[in-house]
Amino acid sequence: MKTDRALATRLATVLKLLMHGKTVPVAAAEAGVSAAEIERVVKELERELWARARDESGTLDPYTAVSAPAKRAPKKKDARHGSGERMLPKIERRGSKSASAGLALIAYADGGSRGNPGEAACAAFITTAKGEELLRRAKRLGKTTNNVAEYEAVLLGLDLCKELGAAHVTLRIDSELVARQVEGKYKVKHPDLMQLHHRVVLRMRTFEDVEIQHIPRKENATADAMVNACLDGKELD
Repeated sequence: MKTDRALATRLATVLKLLMHGKTVPVAAAEAGVSAAEIERVVKELERELWARARDESGTLDPYTAVSAPAKRAPKKKDARHGSGERMLPKIERRGSKSASAGLALIAYADGGSRGNPGEAACAAFITTAKGEELLRRAKRLGKTTNNVAEYEAVLLGLDLCKELGAAHVTLRIDSELVARQVEGKYKVKHPDLMQLHHRVVLRMRTFEDVEIQHIPRKENATADAMVNACLDGKELD
């Protein structure tokens, strides 16, 4: 991929600004890089990485795949799954007899701000399927919006599950907006939330499966109390 020195310098500045908490649009504006330039570079990088992967493993990528691939030899019938080849392993939901082995945990998460924007915090606690609490944590976020705090709570809950070695996660939150956006049912329009949504999606991919459950606020009272305790500077019960 060919990139002139000046553009490379500006792109490096964008990355540094993102690492310091700037949103993509703000970082691009401050670095003097247009959205079109960023999109072009990302696409070229994607093409180059796919090309390298293809050369090393022979895997066809979406940019170079031929329209009529060679026919494969017929596969022998699998007694468990029937005929044909399964290209990707199917991840079963918990409760299924054929579910993938691994630790299954439940994460309750909540975030809130006093004022919108205002001083904010997020909290999460993790339990087993039987309700035994394993870990809880809360943190202050400074001045931000309620929706940002809710997304930060989701990230915190996922991080705690990863810390405990979970493979399957049930994430329970009372924010319908965040739940539906993470499920892909609602669009994410705000720039700040777009960045957080992307981080959540990437974090979810590190587990075997993640199930999002929107629950009533009264069922998330513990996480809500943790948020308020954190904002009040109190110890978590």
